[in-house]
Amino acid sequence: MEMSLLHAGLAAGAALAALPVILHLFMRQTPKHVVFPALRLIRERQKRSKKRLRVKNWLLLLARMAVLALMALALARPTLYSQVPIGDHSVPTALGLVFDTSLSMKYKDRDRTRLDEARERAREIIGKLPDSSLVFVVDSSIPGSTGLSPAAALKRVDELTTHAASRPLNVAMGEVYEAVAAADKPARVVYVLTDLARTAWDTDRPAEGLDKVEKIKKSKGGRMATFVVRLAPGEVHNVEVEAAEPSRETATEGEPIEIRTRVRSQGPGKEPAVRTVEFYIDGVKKNQKIVRIAPDHPEEIVFPAPPTLKEGELHRGEIVVTGAPDPYEDDDRRFFTLRIRPPLKVLVIADRAVDGNFVAAALDPEVPAAGARTFRVERNTTAEFQARDKASLANYACVFLTNVAELDQASWGALNGYVHQGGGLVIGAGNRCDAANYGGEIPGQLLPAQLDRPSPRRDISFGKVTDLTHPLFERYGRDLDAQLVQVLVYHHWELKAQAQPIEGTRTLVTYTDGTPALLERSFKGPRTGRVLLWTTPLARNKDKRARDAWNEWPIVGWSFLVLTNLTVPYLAGADEARLNFEAGQSVQLHLDPSVRYKSFSLTGPDSKTTELTPPASRDTLDVAMVQPLPGQWTVKALTEGDRPSVLGFSLNPPRAESRFEVMDAPRLDAVFGKDGYHLAEDEKSLEKVEGLVRRGHEIFPYLMLLILIVVTFENFLANTFYKEAPRAGAAGAGTAREPVSASAA
Repeated sequence: MEMSLLHAGLAAGAALAALPVILHLFMRQTPKHVVFPALRLIRERQKRSKKRLRVKNWLLLLARMAVLALMALALARPTLYSQVPIGDHSVPTALGLVFDTSLSMKYKDRDRTRLDEARERAREIIGKLPDSSLVFVVDSSIPGSTGLSPAAALKRVDELTTHAASRPLNVAMGEVYEAVAAADKPARVVYVLTDLARTAWDTDRPAEGLDKVEKIKKSKGGRMATFVVRLAPGEVHNVEVEAAEPSRETATEGEPIEIRTRVRSQGPGKEPAVRTVEFYIDGVKKNQKIVRIAPDHPEEIVFPAPPTLKEGELHRGEIVVTGAPDPYEDDDRRFFTLRIRPPLKVLVIADRAVDGNFVAAALDPEVPAAGARTFRVERNTTAEFQARDKASLANYACVFLTNVAELDQASWGALNGYVHQGGGLVIGAGNRCDAANYGGEIPGQLLPAQLDRPSPRRDISFGKVTDLTHPLFERYGRDLDAQLVQVLVYHHWELKAQAQPIEGTRTLVTYTDGTPALLERSFKGPRTGRVLLWTTPLARNKDKRARDAWNEWPIVGWSFLVLTNLTVPYLAGADEARLNFEAGQSVQLHLDPSVRYKSFSLTGPDSKTTELTPPASRDTLDVAMVQPLPGQWTVKALTEGDRPSVLGFSLNPPRAESRFEVMDAPRLDAVFGKDGYHLAEDEKSLEKVEGLVRRGHEIFPYLMLLILIVVTFENFLANTFYKEAPRAGAAGAGTAREPVSASAA
């Protein structure tokens, strides 16, 4: 704790405390001597009176000296500091202004956004600086800081806007600390203007550049202070579209799609908010519903997409909530994109037709549900497959090998190449499979395990799904668990023990005896290739005594139908092709690997177009956006044959921006250090905390109180010590006069 004097010259007035002593020495009167009779009692009383009077005079003298000293000290305005002061506003200053420009700063309170409030606070701060100061204006969304004059800084402040994606404020703090620390100015000050939303901070790491701040503070005469100015409203009222999620982002023509919508209300009241939720697709309003949304109890709505969406086209939609004015409008709508693709082509290979019937019927029934044809199945016998052109495998999303006895080496090699280039292969191993053929050198590079021998007949069932988060099981995992346990399995292939696990292999489903039922092997590359091995066939024989009667799966419940239909898009990578993102996420679009592209151009919601760099990979395109605006984005591609192709995606504001969760003191302490910042909740508290940092804690009020106490004490002493002795009444009270001392004047 340090102390300074605002008016140090006046502190010399404390020397006036010696004035009563000087006056006493120069104005002391010589006592008059009066000769009395030699009365012993009178002389003894005189000695005692002189001793008491000497003590009283000293006490009174000290009290009067203290009054003068305290008055002089009070006029000097002493101030206590807990750290090195930064001086008043007249000192040339290196000023850092860090603006939170995340979307939550667009929240309106009394028709002013939080960013408007931040601009006003910044203008007041800059307006107090001398012209020789240097100002660094740092935007949390856009890197870069340059020292500006106060006038130029005011223009830069007026140009600030919010952004859908911004870097953590910790990073922006490091940038401004480095710039301010390098500035050659007597005072260094940093202001952080933010609504203190937790989404704007990385609470797992401290503010960058704090080491430079500590170094400045420890240096001789170093001055540095950080003010965090909170601009959050007292109470938050907000209605948001929390989610607008298509049940499938990529579907085939006629396939039913639902847009699952969730609307949330936030506020201190208990009354539900009444709003209209509207559903648009391709710019046309298709439906609307009126909902009552209780605070913090989301309302869920499902809108069916029109069944007439055309194949080969992107379809853009949005969910909009309307009604009463909303202080935060950016989350009143949410965008989504759908792609209608042609049916996926599937190749089913079997020695006998009966072994492929169930897979073909599950994927491509003669009478498709609701008129939708999701898959187009082509069937080959083993001989036909071995004789065909293997290059055509690239046209298929998935290949099923069902109870095939054996393949020649060329066919295994073609399947191996197909999978390593990103294809998907499903093997249903049954009684006809030759373990030696499946255990050859090329199949060994492909299969997740080697077949050993068929198990003896025993009535078991499928047991447990080992990973319910796997794409095949995440949607219906628990229901599939309950369905699979009802399936009787009479035989299955036992697998050879491996000296060490095969890389990329895992068990997805087991039997009740714990042995593997479904295994997966993945091959990493530009596109991930996968092989699924079922150790029991994907078919059944109604004659349970037949040699190929290994299970009852295709006719028990719906698990066979659902898993077969989920398998194809999973292996084809169709479920990985995301079309809907939040600002700040990496946008990666899947490309048709059979097409060669030579140029890409990106157009955003603001109609501005930029050129994209063609990717090194033929399968994916990384989309780099200068400014990630929420809305619908379009990528126009041109192939080597100058044929145009249109891709696209939707970008939404981050959901977390609508939570308005405030950074509390412990989290701020973790970022800045416990004593590394000064928090101001409003304009008045900012003025107060600035005064404490710039001028310190003034003790003038405490000195005035002490002066009052001392003056009161001095008056008490004077009135007590020098009051007159009581005299005898005129009527003769019978009392004698007080004897006069020998030194009385």
